[in-house]
This record gives sequence, structure tokens and C-alpha cells, in this order.
Amino acid sequence: MNKRVFLLGWLILCSTVIHAQFLRKMTDKVRHLTTSKTDTLLAEGPYEASYVKPVSEHASLVIGGDEQVMIDSVFEFDVAVYQEMEAWQGNQRVINGGEQVVIYYSSAAPRMAIHLLSKGNGARYQFYADFARGAQLSVTAIHQTGSGTKEKLDLTNIAPIYPAETGYLNQLVKTGGQKVIAGIACEAYVANNTVTDSGGVSSTGRTLVSAQVWVPLQPHALFPGYAFMPEYYKDQIATMLTAGNYPLVAMPLEVELVYSNGDREITYTTDIVSGENRAVRVADIIR
Repeated sequence: MNKRVFLLGWLILCSTVIHAQFLRKMTDKVRHLTTSKTDTLLAEGPYEASYVKPVSEHASLVIGGDEQVMIDSVFEFDVAVYQEMEAWQGNQRVINGGEQVVIYYSSAAPRMAIHLLSKGNGARYQFYADFARGAQLSVTAIHQTGSGTKEKLDLTNIAPIYPAETGYLNQLVKTGGQKVIAGIACEAYVANNTVTDSGGVSSTGRTLVSAQVWVPLQPHALFPGYAFMPEYYKDQIATMLTAGNYPLVAMPLEVELVYSNGDREITYTTDIVSGENRAVRVADIIR
């Protein structure tokens, strides 16, 4: 199951409005999370700490996972890519479906982030990849309650938060097609397989049958910090490119997913802003 769906299920339990509806179904999963010995609260920065004053009286953010992985709680970026995901059922757009996406990149360091907001339920999802530290962080929050997991970063099994299906992102194959999107030269990749759907506004039991994905032809065109990538990751990237696969160091600028029941989910870029420095705090996900 998609990580952000799993975390969202746990967070919904914390909402008193619908707690009773899901308590019995999710008890075992919640017990596993709440008894983790590696959980820590997220500090205001620069790193994690064992205690932090809450953002508000009812806000909570707990980070678990690999205790040997160090992750910053404040990141600086200077490139922002704004995207929208639209969900379609046949020829009808789903009015309350879809997601808003912001992808952040740094020019000074090999780090990136993805922020996603669900239009349907207001849930927030965030993903951070810090190649210099070899660390990644995935966080989900709703109703000012958040939970996240930090892990070692490995490009062969990286699972960034992104609209709808995500499994296909590790199965992309180059087609040779090229076009320009928002001033960035892109090339086409596809994933033609059957994947059990588990994310976004998707319907239970629906399967992904094809994905058309346009990614930057040169990752550093969007991600200047790519130049500072450690040698270990450069070797992984070279191996993946040689095999015709796409390493997820620069996210797609356009995606179209087609499902077995005819539904489609389309993600497209609305704007790219470069040269504006901004500090992004992980804890802001629960504000």
C-alpha cells in the first residue's frame, strides 16, 4: 500500500469526529506506530530533537524510522515547480478531486522536496530527499496531526510522494519522444503494466494500465544542485540511464495515467519560479 495512504489512515484515527468509525479496523496498525521506539518529535531546527514546543495546543508531528538517519527540519530551496493534478472519469472532470503540487529544488546543494495538497480532504503530504546526507523523509498530516518516516536514500527503491499512482515511477522506459514544457526540454518515458491502484482519488480495485511521463532532458536544468551529487548516487544514476530507466532526481513536468476502467489522472506544470530563496520547515505541515 502506498505510504501516504497508510499514514493518512493512521492520522484519521486521531480525529475525534471519525475516530469511532475506524478504530476497530485500524487498531493493529496504530499500535505498531505508537509503540515505535525510534519516534521523536521534530525540532524547529536545524535537526531533530527529543522535545519541541507544539505549534498549537492540538498540533502534533512525530517522526519515526531509521534512528541512524539524520534529517534536517529546515530546508532552503531556490527553485519551485507548481503543478496541478486533475482526475477524470470518462469525459467528466472530478470537481472535488485532484491535487496541488509544489516541487522544490536547491541550486546550492543536492536536495529536493515535494509538497502535495489533496483537494478532496485537505490532507497534506511531503517528501524530502537530501542526497548529501543520504536521507529521505516522508510526512503526512491532516487536522494538525502529522506522522513521518525517515529512511536511507537509495535511488533503486526511492518512493517519492506524487499524485495518484507512484509505483510506475520506478519502472519508466525511454521512448525517444521530446518536447518543451514551461521552457524546459523534456523527453518521454512510459510504463505499460498493470498495477493495483492505491492512491489519490482512485477507486478500489482499479488498475493502472499505462503511464505517459515527460521528464527534464537534463536534470540540472531544473535541479542545479544536481551537480553536487555524491559519487555513490552519480554511479546509480549512470547505471539506471544506461539501462534506459529514469532516476528520480528531477520529477516529471507532465504525466497522464490511464486506468482499466477508463479513468484518467493528468498532472501538468503551471509555473516554474527560479532564483527566489525560501526556507521550508517540515513542521509547517501541521500549521
